[in-house]
Amino acid sequence: MRVEGYVVDAIPGDGYVTLVLDGHKAANVRTTFPLYAITQKPERVMEHPDVVDHVEEVWRDLDGREVRLHRFELRNFRAYRYVSRRVRTVNQLPTPLSQTLARLRAFPFKKVRITEGKVELLQEDELAFPQVKLASVSTVDWYGPSRWGSEYVAVLDGKVVRGKVKDLKLKVDVAECSGISCDKIDAPVKLRMEERRSPVSVRGLVEWSLLSRTPIRELAQATIGKVLTTNEAWVALSRKIVVWDVVPRVEKPKTLTQLKGADKGGLVLFPKVGCHDQVVQVDFSSMYPSLIVKYNISAETVDACEDLTTEIGHSICFRERGIVPEALSWLLKRREALRSLDPERAEAIKWILVASFGYLGYRNSRFGRIEAYELVTYFARRTLRTAIDLARELGLEVLHGIVDSLIVRGSDADQFSSKLTELTGIGVKTEIMDWVVLTARRDGLPYPGRYLGRTRGGMKVKGVQRSNQPRIVQEFLGELVELMEEAENCSQLRSLRGKGRELLSKYLQRAVSGSPTDYVLWVRGVPYVRGPMGFYDARYGYGGRYLPYYLNYIRRVYEEVFGWL
Repeated sequence: MRVEGYVVDAIPGDGYVTLVLDGHKAANVRTTFPLYAITQKPERVMEHPDVVDHVEEVWRDLDGREVRLHRFELRNFRAYRYVSRRVRTVNQLPTPLSQTLARLRAFPFKKVRITEGKVELLQEDELAFPQVKLASVSTVDWYGPSRWGSEYVAVLDGKVVRGKVKDLKLKVDVAECSGISCDKIDAPVKLRMEERRSPVSVRGLVEWSLLSRTPIRELAQATIGKVLTTNEAWVALSRKIVVWDVVPRVEKPKTLTQLKGADKGGLVLFPKVGCHDQVVQVDFSSMYPSLIVKYNISAETVDACEDLTTEIGHSICFRERGIVPEALSWLLKRREALRSLDPERAEAIKWILVASFGYLGYRNSRFGRIEAYELVTYFARRTLRTAIDLARELGLEVLHGIVDSLIVRGSDADQFSSKLTELTGIGVKTEIMDWVVLTARRDGLPYPGRYLGRTRGGMKVKGVQRSNQPRIVQEFLGELVELMEEAENCSQLRSLRGKGRELLSKYLQRAVSGSPTDYVLWVRGVPYVRGPMGFYDARYGYGGRYLPYYLNYIRRVYEEVFGWL
């Protein structure tokens, strides 16, 4: 028997694993499942009837010390759960099922040929998206997405389809669904939206599954950190470095002066409030991950030797490439290659790269430590200061700077970006803006995290539109931004004051006589409406709105965006 296709799921059995392929095909492959343990009595584990083999191996920990592990080959996951509760088990990430698939070379969403129980990995373009059928189906009610809605919205191959749930009939390979719509879909893998903890689409989850070599079902409820740590764990396993479940690390003692110098965030400048014509925004490409790779920052390389010393009291060792830098360097290259090919998958990788910095300082991180975290922010501050100094040296006016981005004005902006890349070793992106508005808070102080600008590709808006704003406010801001895009310079922007007030009046009137959906705002996946007695859950019906709240909200966001005029 021969079957061929993309691996969309894997179901462990008793002495075998069932590989589920696209097109609802399946085949059984005989295998065992590995368990790594630290025990003085391996013979006791071998007494279990489902333990079929045992090998003693020498591994090492992050500090280079030898660790003797016992690898047991188990017939099924019942034995895995039984044994892991009775001995100290390590290397549980990547998951045991992922490790089994890797040994079989039956990687998730890779094309394979299975002949008489033997798996052959078919080589293909590493960047090509697997030819599988995906669907994202959500049920909706009057207020928006709802598990109990009678209508559905489905995204199939990029096309949006709407209809009644009772009429829904769908057959795909992987489906993301909610509520009763899941019962109407025929798919070997169903991912429930209400259980999802990740910010990416189903296509993004496929990318996560590809790059972490983990079945997509195991990522359905996973955080970004699991995908990141799994990629790092693959590097560790390839080097025979033990992946502990818990890594107890104690921050080395610091005086208050040392703490003040080391425990800082990124560099943020106070912007020059107002509207500025003909400016350039310069962004470092994936600054924090790039710094981790450039300076070899990882738990096992920080303070291991003094190849590079810093004034914040930490040093870095370059004698061996760190686990975290090696894992991130591949992700950086893959994201860059996918930018133009598949922006949605590139965005999914971006989320992992964004989390990589935070996880270095996270107390439960397997490959991080607080000193590594402090080194990244130190190099980030130093890099941005280098950029500021270079800009001023070239006669550019620095209007704003925030962590990994600068907004400058002057005639030598092109020369600035090329020299900056040469000076720092980190790639930069430049974006020309016809104008930029740098805003202030209500108390008059500059607001570093909020600005608007018109670029050649459209408007760039930061810190203005948020997902937890009422629908009427979001739509008001959308129209306000569209109005501002008409202006080619600051002078024309100021001339739009009249139209801006007309738009404000239109939405104030709409707030008085709007439909119930206008007043809904979402907080942590729950729809609320501000009523006379406070906020209430909109899932139990519409019970009126408190008009002053919405009128004041609309006026406030108008002042935040247009008030500088």
